[in-house]
Amino acid sequence: MKMDPRRNESTKMRRNRLSVPRLLLAGVAVLVLAVAIAYVSIYISTTPTTKLTINFDFDTGSPLLAETQNTPLNQTSSGVTACFSSPSDSALAPAFSVQSYDTTFIELSQFSGKYLYDNKPSRDCLDIVFSQQLTSISLTFATVEHHTEPSNITLTAYMNSTDTTPAGLTTARGTFSNGLYPQGALSFNSGDQPFNLVRIEIPYQGPQGATNFFVDNIVVTTTQQE
Repeated sequence: MKMDPRRNESTKMRRNRLSVPRLLLAGVAVLVLAVAIAYVSIYISTTPTTKLTINFDFDTGSPLLAETQNTPLNQTSSGVTACFSSPSDSALAPAFSVQSYDTTFIELSQFSGKYLYDNKPSRDCLDIVFSQQLTSISLTFATVEHHTEPSNITLTAYMNSTDTTPAGLTTARGTFSNGLYPQGALSFNSGDQPFNLVRIEIPYQGPQGATNFFVDNIVVTTTQQE
């Protein structure tokens, strides 16, 4: 049976009329998607990055710390949490504690309020783990010693674990001024390599070298998208 050519031509015309709106809709959808992708790309590339500077001073963070409170302990400030501990912490002999002039009667002119105090005569290191990645850190320190040549103190920065390759390290030495012990500032800037863990310690420097240290006013800079 032969088909009517006019009927076949009419069917083709209807199909063509139906395909035009579909093609237009598909073209519009592709255009909208392309514009959306371009907008997101521009937004991401132009969204400013804010560097947050936060001070962990043992006085104003949360939770409120009490004198004689021992490590491990946490402090949260401006949404960033710092966890303070030592590999030599134990239930019977914690390595560090929160103290102040009211509890130790030690004159520390560069310190303010509460600070972290080294409890034991042994050489202990202090680990601080932060909840966000950092680009820099600085702190005030004092080394417990009385001889004329102050000892070096070091800060080593890591990402996640002290078993990894360090992001870098810095060394400083305090000076005797107004106070019983030499005091100074220890600071580190990682540049483009972020870190979230630091270890502070006094390396062995002979039998006359210091073993204990105190720290206060730990200021960190962290990069966070707005």
